[in-house]
Amino acid sequence: MEMVRLRWKSQYSSKVEELLESYISQSEVVPRGAYRIREPDSVPREVRKPLIQAAKEGQTWSCRAHGLHTWLFTCNMSRPLSRERGAPVLQVSLYGDDGGLRDCGTWIPDQSGKWCRSA
Repeated sequence: MEMVRLRWKSQYSSKVEELLESYISQSEVVPRGAYRIREPDSVPREVRKPLIQAAKEGQTWSCRAHGLHTWLFTCNMSRPLSRERGAPVLQVSLYGDDGGLRDCGTWIPDQSGKWCRSA
């Protein structure tokens, strides 16, 4: 039973990561040419605190860098809202260069797959 839970959690985390990457690629926050930082130890010191907190809470994260700028996205999928709306609903937070929260919101894909902020 525990193995089934671990497999489901891994698949769930992978799906949330895929959805977050889709959201980031459509957002206009990160400029073209920004690269993804995959290893937590490679994330700039200033944004490690929110990354560590997100990891403790079981959230998915993704970090981008371009020049001297860094964008950290943390995310979880709201299962109740996703069930209610019949589509994945992401709760995304964005942190800037200094590790400060720049934006947070709930996002849902429209019928064409474009991510839209939910009211």
